[in-house]
Amino acid sequence: MGPYASDVTLAAGSVYNSGQLVAISPISTSVKLSGFSRYVLRTVPSDYVAARALANYMTTKLQKNNAAVFFNSQSGYSQSLKSEFVTAVSLGGGQVAGEYDLSDPGFSAAKSIKEASDRGVDVLMLATNTGELDKALQVVQVNNKRLPLLAGDDVYAPKTLEVGGGAAAGMVVAVPWHIGANPNSEFVRQSGQLWVGDVNWRTALAYDATVALIAAIERSPTRAGVQQALLSPNFAVPGASGNIRFLPSGDRNAPVQLVQIVPGQRSGTGYDFVPLP
Repeated sequence: MGPYASDVTLAAGSVYNSGQLVAISPISTSVKLSGFSRYVLRTVPSDYVAARALANYMTTKLQKNNAAVFFNSQSGYSQSLKSEFVTAVSLGGGQVAGEYDLSDPGFSAAKSIKEASDRGVDVLMLATNTGELDKALQVVQVNNKRLPLLAGDDVYAPKTLEVGGGAAAGMVVAVPWHIGANPNSEFVRQSGQLWVGDVNWRTALAYDATVALIAAIERSPTRAGVQQALLSPNFAVPGASGNIRFLPSGDRNAPVQLVQIVPGQRSGTGYDFVPLP
């Protein structure tokens, strides 16, 4: 089960492939992994799905059409999400008027936001990875709720609530799963008993990867047998985030959940991620 980051999964994938050993990543979302190897699968939807959900929210719910994207050019995940968002916004009739690289040594949140505003930007999209989250949060603070904020799943973190605070309120984040959207599920009940607290989407998708592997091993306990079972058209097992089944590309055909930062006490920071209806 694993790896975690998309870049690591892409680097290790050739080894899994040559060894004919299945790896199921619960975290890696880069579109480059779609069809990458018949031995590399994932329980998390790809950036294609998240980007389209965010772009659709921007153009239909917010009724905005001009975005700026903040990303990390050194991260495969960040580049993937950024590129998919740019495409999705364009297909929806909007445009991305500015792209700002958080990994640039000369990056300035204030300068970037001013430049974006001068270009008529009316939405800021944070397609950062965890490594540049601090700089993305600088953007949040400088923006201070002037323009609507959208973000990818790496922004879903306690630090965003702690550091972003009131400046982050209203931000909409695309995640594969949220505990608030599934309050009565058996997984939520059991995980709460085990951890004595809330779990996030990474735990839920890791659980789904484990469940899928167990089911495949039970069907056919060999390396080749596990791979064939997982990609069989009739493979389906219930998981934390719904039924688990895989496309021939190794992707999971599943939606994402949009959540919004609002005042609340559940996280202990004064703000919470809450599912949008």
